Amino acid sequence: MKSPSGKGDRAGRGAPAARKKVGEPAARGRRGTESARYAHYIREKTNQLLQVMGTEPLRPEEFDDRELLNLDPIGIIAGSLEQVFEYLNETIANLSEARDEMQAIFDATGVGISIIDQDFSIVKCNEKQRELLVDKQLADVSGRFCYEVYCLKNGPGLDCPAVDTFATGRPVVVNEVRKKGKYFQLVTTPFARDAAGRVTRVIEVALDITARKKAEEEERRQRGYYLAEKSKLASVLQSLSEGLLVTDSRNRIISVNGAALQILDLSQKQVREQRIEELFLDCPAEAKIMFDGTAPHAFQNVEIPFRGENRDLLLTVNSTPLTDVRGTVTGRVFTFRDITEEKRRQEVYHRTEKLAAVGQLSAGIAHELNTPLGSILGYARLLLKGDNLLAEQKERLAIIAEQAKKSGGIIRELLDFSRLSTQAPSRGASCDLNQVVTEAIRILRAEFDKQEIAVTFALSPLSPVAADPKRLEQVVVNMLLNSAQAIGSGGEVEIATLLQSDEVQVRISDSGPGIPVENLSRIFDPFFTTKPAGKGTGLGLSICAGIISDYGGAIDARNSPGGGAVFTITLPLPGEAHAG
Repeated sequence: MKSPSGKGDRAGRGAPAARKKVGEPAARGRRGTESARYAHYIREKTNQLLQVMGTEPLRPEEFDDRELLNLDPIGIIAGSLEQVFEYLNETIANLSEARDEMQAIFDATGVGISIIDQDFSIVKCNEKQRELLVDKQLADVSGRFCYEVYCLKNGPGLDCPAVDTFATGRPVVVNEVRKKGKYFQLVTTPFARDAAGRVTRVIEVALDITARKKAEEEERRQRGYYLAEKSKLASVLQSLSEGLLVTDSRNRIISVNGAALQILDLSQKQVREQRIEELFLDCPAEAKIMFDGTAPHAFQNVEIPFRGENRDLLLTVNSTPLTDVRGTVTGRVFTFRDITEEKRRQEVYHRTEKLAAVGQLSAGIAHELNTPLGSILGYARLLLKGDNLLAEQKERLAIIAEQAKKSGGIIRELLDFSRLSTQAPSRGASCDLNQVVTEAIRILRAEFDKQEIAVTFALSPLSPVAADPKRLEQVVVNMLLNSAQAIGSGGEVEIATLLQSDEVQVRISDSGPGIPVENLSRIFDPFFTTKPAGKGTGLGLSICAGIISDYGGAIDARNSPGGGAVFTITLPLPGEAHAG
């Protein structure tokens, strides 16, 4: 390192030895002064460099001037600064590379990112944000207000999360914001703060949820449409007059309409989750295949009985399988209607037709047989008056007369039957059924007492019916005699009258053996009887059915669950139509 002045060196090197010795103290003094000044210069510049580097200055006691001159601190600092500059250059290069990487990530991310200052000016935004919300004609958005560029507004709205982040210093999430016809989920978080800790910049991240929103809206629309159609279908099913049951693959009832509950006289709780075959326990074996949950076939108009708590029904049932998209049977749909009354009316109609035909036949036969029987009876009685007859002859003639008389009685019954089958009923009379029942019991009281049959009453107040009291009395007497003959002795007969909405009923129950099932459909047929030969003609119940049918009513016979038979006479009130 050169000194500030080189004169002393040149003088020292070129002077004679004698002169050097003479001027040696003065030269040494000058060199000491220059060294001190030079050391002071080095110390001052070194301290300036150390101060720039943020290091404490050199203290005099650390290095004296000689040590400072020998150490060359400026050279050391220069070398250190060179190393620092090399490190800084490397760091700057790394930071530049990292910045480029971050910029690439910033631009390539799938969400929109903006940096916004506290004036709501856009500092920077990535390419995704430009694609989502920036008009293409805007080349540069830096310095523009975010609410103008992104929202086309005159100021930040209440739904802007940056407002809250600037105010609270906390991140804010808004799940749904509408901007320029698109839907976004926004997140804002602090990016920079001032010395007081106030947020000066925020980062806003915008996730485009337009596709998801449209999908949700479409799903809501489809769900609304589905619910509306389901409601329509439910209304249609509930308005059906036919009963409807839906079962699953396990044959459990999962849906039922109001008509089904009304027909079966059951509640939802009694039907839901019950197996279909448990509901129809009396179904014939040949019809039970209809309840097979895996059967792929449909069944039409299958007649099955249903035994309810209050009444027995005859139903006609249709069954169709339910299948999924693969064709697998997942359940069945059952529709049914009550045909009990329809069947009864058909039976009454056919019975009436048979009665009319048999009545005409009986009338012809009676007229043809009445004359010869009358002649036989007359001649038999005439012969009985002879005096020369043997006892054996008289006995035989008496038998002939007696049998002819019995045959005449049968013919009279045939004539009565034919007249009942063909004559028009008298509808002008008014009849109190309670009075008819009371009179019939009075007539038969002696017979019931003789057979020790107890008679009980349950008569309700009734409205009058349009019928001939005497003809109805004949019906009730005949029905009571039929019950008494079935009981034999020591039994009980109960008579009840009921007033329905448009009809009245007389119900006669007995404690007899009941009616054989195979005879239930035949007991009202003409000439059908279960009595021993000679004990009945089989016309009594037929005549009763004919009389009731003439007045638009019907007679029903069935067995009671507790034993015995129940006969129900139904008559319409005046002005009510009754099919028969």
